[in-house]
Order: sequence, then structure tokens, then C-alpha cells
Amino acid sequence: MVNVKSFMKKAAEQGKAAPQPVPQAAASPLPARSSPAAVAPSKADRRAADISDAIVPCHTRQEFAQEIRYHWNRSRKEFLSIGRYLNRAKEILPHGDFEAMIESDMPFSVETAFRFRAVAEAVDTGRLSLDVLPGAESVAYQIVTMTPDELERAKAEGLVRPDVTRRQLIDFKRSLRPPKDVTPNDRRRQLLAEYARLGARMADIRGELLRDHGIDPDHGHGRANRSGVTIDVEAEDIGPDDVGAEAGDGAS
Repeated sequence: MVNVKSFMKKAAEQGKAAPQPVPQAAASPLPARSSPAAVAPSKADRRAADISDAIVPCHTRQEFAQEIRYHWNRSRKEFLSIGRYLNRAKEILPHGDFEAMIESDMPFSVETAFRFRAVAEAVDTGRLSLDVLPGAESVAYQIVTMTPDELERAKAEGLVRPDVTRRQLIDFKRSLRPPKDVTPNDRRRQLLAEYARLGARMADIRGELLRDHGIDPDHGHGRANRSGVTIDVEAEDIGPDDVGAEAGDGAS
């Protein structure tokens, strides 16, 4: 069992033997401001200061919301600043240095650097307003890569806002663009579905003509049918849906 008194005595003796810290005034008679060794805080010091005040004690809903909004806005400004630095470096650095810097000196990929640059350029040229910029560059990139027409439609649908998600923007884009690389099987299913839809519509029209007008369009083209009505369909009377139906009939 540990002897508590012996342990406390030994700790006190070690404390007496330890060198006492030299007071600041004795170590440097001059104020730190006028000392020739005093220098501006380094970038590492500033980062340490940022980390030290990163977490603020919060106790209420309002306090938490205030801090979260602060860091949300800060994150937007940070990746925007990164993009601006990258665009400036692209303009200033000699040929080849910019690419080498991205590949060797940066903590992110070439693709991420491209997104940073694209978002910063969109904001600086006025294409995207800072007050609607999302808090992540990957989300903002989905907005800045829209065509002008897509961007206007996204604004009209309320999708250009700070809290929009990347999935919402991707789904919106997909809804506007036809699918690529459609396989023959997919195309065949599309055609069969369209053929069935048009066939059902033609059957409805034929039924209405027979029921309400006593006309059978399948046996009355260019001659009088049993009701004595002559059906003479001109070319200009055929609409797009009729053309599609005829194309479907030929396919069968």
C-alpha cells in the first residue's frame, strides 16, 4: 500500500529543488514592445490564437446558434480566400510553378483547387452573390457550373441559397438534362412505352369518334362511311402525336 505521507514529503522536496521561474521584469528590464528581439506574431502564432478561441462556452440555444452561424460564415470566407489566392498565384507565378505548387505544396488535390478557383471567380465577377454562397466549396461549385438558363431556373425554384445541399443541386441538374449513354435496351423500353401510350390514346380517340360521331377512322379515309360522313385528313392536320403514332405503327 502506498505511504501517502512519504509520497507527499518527497513531492515537496522535489518542488523546493526545482528552479524557480525568473520574473519577466528581471529577465528583460525593457518593455517587450521596445525590445529589439520583439517581432510580429508569426503565422503559426496566429493559427494557435485562432485555435485557442475556436470553442466558446455556450449554454443557451441562442448562444449556440450565434457561434455556429459565425463559423459557418467564416468557413465560406476561408474557402473563398483560398480560391482568390489560387487565382492570383496563377496570374503571378512563372509558367509551371503554379501547377507544381498545387501538386507538391498544397494539402488538397488539383480538382479541389479547381473548385476553389471557380467559386472565387464566380463571386468576384458578380455571377454568384456572397450572401447566397453555401458553406462548402463542393456545394457552391454545383451552382457556379450551371448554365445561365439553369441558374435562373434554380433561383426561381429557391435552390440558390446558403443552406442548399449538394444532393438537391445534383438532382435539380439531372431533372433538366436528358440521361447520357442510353443503352439499346433502355431505348427499346422507352419506345415500347411510348408506343403503348400512343396506342391507348388512339383507341380513346377512335372510341369517341364511333360513339359520338358515328365515324370509324380505320375504315373511312377518303370515302363515305356508314354514317355518310367523308373523312379527308390533310397533311397539315396531322400533329406531332399523330406522326409519332404512325412511326410506331411502322416499327411494328
